[in-house]
Amino acid sequence: MIVIARSHGQLGNRLFLYGHFLAAAAEYGVDLANPSFGEYAHLFPATAGDLWCRYPVASDTGSPPSNWTRKWVSRAVYTTTRGLSIVGMGLPPVRILRIKGEETYDLGSLEFASAVWSQHVLAQGWLFRSERLFQKHADKVRDHFRISDTHQASVQSLIERIRNSADLVVGVHIRHGDYATFMSGKYFFTVSQYVDRMRQIAEQLSPRRVGFLVCSNTRLRQEDFKGLNVRFGSGQIVEDMYALADTDLLIGPPSTFTGWASFYGQVPLCMMESADEPIDLGSLMSMRAARAA
Repeated sequence: MIVIARSHGQLGNRLFLYGHFLAAAAEYGVDLANPSFGEYAHLFPATAGDLWCRYPVASDTGSPPSNWTRKWVSRAVYTTTRGLSIVGMGLPPVRILRIKGEETYDLGSLEFASAVWSQHVLAQGWLFRSERLFQKHADKVRDHFRISDTHQASVQSLIERIRNSADLVVGVHIRHGDYATFMSGKYFFTVSQYVDRMRQIAEQLSPRRVGFLVCSNTRLRQEDFKGLNVRFGSGQIVEDMYALADTDLLIGPPSTFTGWASFYGQVPLCMMESADEPIDLGSLMSMRAARAA
């Protein structure tokens, strides 16, 4: 079994970490447990009733665990793993893999395969990755992270309302809040700067009618988007993320939130790296056409 023994960041970060480990578990035919996902477990049917947030999905779950129980188990696993790592102890049936900061670890490596086939692995760190396995098992990852029928119905209703008056729907992720201080505000752009990009997009895609789905972690005002066909997301975290995944194109600052929407919906994504960089949709539209073909 693989156990993810520490959480990292918010929903987008945790989905990517979980998703890469899930792909590795699928590749090697081993079980995966991720108690550190407990904060968001209720958002997905595959994890809502499982204290350990396992893959493959456990069939023996009962009533959904309390938030307190999830936090206690997650903390206990983290503390135990960290303590064993610090003192250099590893029990014979257990292997501890702990990376720090921007260190990376290849889940597609022979070393990792050998470890999970012979021992239980407790993993702590952010950049455990294998893009090769992640793409190979992408459908399994997407299936595991389907949202509930209720949330999906809300997403569908919103997207249908936008498509009724648009030929193309462009998702816009306005990340404020924590981005005011993240990397000294490097990727914090004003609403008017997003609107400038949206006008560029509408012009480049003319004469097609463009509808915009705008999702944000800050309060938005309709009057700031004059002249544009705009609807706002519901503000519910997975509904916003999965509505963005149901658009035709995505723009937003570097963020795993938008990155997951792009991955899940297989939607071309234009990252806003700076406030002044113009948007060129040529390559994105070619990518979209290739996927549709």
